[in-house]
Amino acid sequence: MDERLILARALPPPVDVAVDGFFAGRLSRELKQELRGWVLIAVGALALAGFLALILALARVPGADRVPFLAGEFFKRGLVAHVTFAFVVWYLGVQGAMTVLVTAGALESPLRAGGVLLGRAALVGAVTSFLLLLTPVLVGLGAPSLNNYIPMLTHPLYYGGLGLLGASVMLPVLRLLAALAHARHSEATTFGVAAAGVIFITALCCFALAWIMRPAGFDAEGLNEFGMWGGGHILQFANTALFLCAIYLLSRIAFGETPLSPGLFKFSMMLMVAAAAVGPLLYLTFEAGDPAQRQAFTDLYRFALPLPAGFVGVCVLMLLWRRRTDLLGGAPEIRGLVAAIVLFTYGGVIGFLESSVDTRTPAHYHAMLIAVTLMFMALTFAVFLPLLERRSNHRRLRNAMYLTLGAGQFLHTTGLFVAGALGVARKTAGAAQGLDSGEKIFAMSLMGLGGVIAVVGGVIFIVLAGKLLLAKQARGMTAPDPAGAHHA
Repeated sequence: MDERLILARALPPPVDVAVDGFFAGRLSRELKQELRGWVLIAVGALALAGFLALILALARVPGADRVPFLAGEFFKRGLVAHVTFAFVVWYLGVQGAMTVLVTAGALESPLRAGGVLLGRAALVGAVTSFLLLLTPVLVGLGAPSLNNYIPMLTHPLYYGGLGLLGASVMLPVLRLLAALAHARHSEATTFGVAAAGVIFITALCCFALAWIMRPAGFDAEGLNEFGMWGGGHILQFANTALFLCAIYLLSRIAFGETPLSPGLFKFSMMLMVAAAAVGPLLYLTFEAGDPAQRQAFTDLYRFALPLPAGFVGVCVLMLLWRRRTDLLGGAPEIRGLVAAIVLFTYGGVIGFLESSVDTRTPAHYHAMLIAVTLMFMALTFAVFLPLLERRSNHRRLRNAMYLTLGAGQFLHTTGLFVAGALGVARKTAGAAQGLDSGEKIFAMSLMGLGGVIAVVGGVIFIVLAGKLLLAKQARGMTAPDPAGAHHA
């Protein structure tokens, strides 16, 4: 036999990630359109955020303040837009996609006309919110407010965009919860995504309570900080829950087994819901503007979130150790899973060493947020695209995507952490950073280098995923209907 033929047969197949058996064949035409719409919104947001991330990384490299458009007000506006699209629109777009996916598995009968209309309204609202958030950035409306979690542009269009985005994501969440209310049993991932939806609604309640109970005498930036602080903390519970759901589902696909039993996974999700439910009570317990309320949200995030996340994380590490021989020869998404877990753990550890005034704080949350991004990227190629009849056979590019983003963000985080330990203030650029020593210059240069490397991984994802999503015809095929499976 020809040696080339022998080698070809020995190579892994081009399509190396199977569609999860529970969801294969369950998406109706309407739900498939919704899924594609949410994934397009998410990828579009990440593309815009990635471009801005490159500009911001360059703006913080020593000497960049000599370039006019990289300094001053542009940096602040760019930072607001980057955070909003990278860690709000992207995440909520993925939450919308995951909610649509598990809704298909939860429905016992075809989606009714009202459910279809609700899904379409949610998509229209999300697209409109995308434009409302972007317009003030492009035309220079509103002053930038660099408050924590969701920075603001103090303009009605921007506020309206955030409100519309929240309402748009809430619609499919409510539809899912209504479907599960009549179900006798729910699959573990479905339960987890529903739990993330409940936490998301809890975060919206916190935002509303903060607005209703806002203290008097605060300026615009102070009100934005107060308004986003509590809900922003609770929103991280939802993001972490989705992160764990993605790990659970991807493990089932890649290894044929899950890190822990469905019952234990559901229990972990219930713990996260219970912890997040404390959030609204803190607005009723403390007087608005009380520093003790602010610290209570921080303590809730610091001590309640790590318990369920750490438990699932340990189970995942045990699974990876048992299946360590599959880490190199399996699908690229396995490497994405490993990179995400390493980065998430790294960010969690340094989070206990952060300071609120220097760059150790962004070092902590950038590591953890990019870890979630890595998992969502892997989920896109392992689940979303195959179910949309679009598959990628670019194994090397996918490997490069996960490794460059993970390694680049590791360097970026390390540079920020070291710089913060040396006293470099957060949310500054150019001469305002006070880079008056060789150690500070080296640390911030490392940060910039890591940022550029990480952006390369993001660009690969955007090009690969965007090309498949925008293709006129589907590439590949979905798995056939399993016996007895129903169309939602």
